[in-house]
Amino acid sequence: MFEYIQGGELFARLTRNGRFNDHSAMFYVAGVLDAICHLHSKDIVFRDLKPENIMVDSDGFPKLIDLGFAKKLHHLRTFTICGTPEYLAPEMLDKANKTGYGKAVDYWGIGILIYELLAGYPPFYDNDEPRNIYKKILKGVV
Repeated sequence: MFEYIQGGELFARLTRNGRFNDHSAMFYVAGVLDAICHLHSKDIVFRDLKPENIMVDSDGFPKLIDLGFAKKLHHLRTFTICGTPEYLAPEMLDKANKTGYGKAVDYWGIGILIYELLAGYPPFYDNDEPRNIYKKILKGVV
């Protein structure tokens, strides 16, 4: 049985507001960071951070949902490319990266989340196709 989270998606709040002020963005990001740090303490990488995967409880606190891409890191590295295109870390996309990636991809996602909460849109975006988003991420073109 799942918990009823009455506050709705953070994405819906972001859509309604357009963007958040610094204080609100810091509050939500602090809660998400706390949850990510807890997962990392258990050697779990989340890998799909985005406003759609953050619910807000009745007291206004953020809660991570949809752990479908979360993974227990047995060797502290993994290789699967998964997640939302605008939020993928460069080390996930770099085909020359033979060592895989670790927990740092979640911190990249937090950076993207901060940008999106403050600007109202993600820093790497393309209307056409994900491949163009990946190129922008790898080149650092915001």
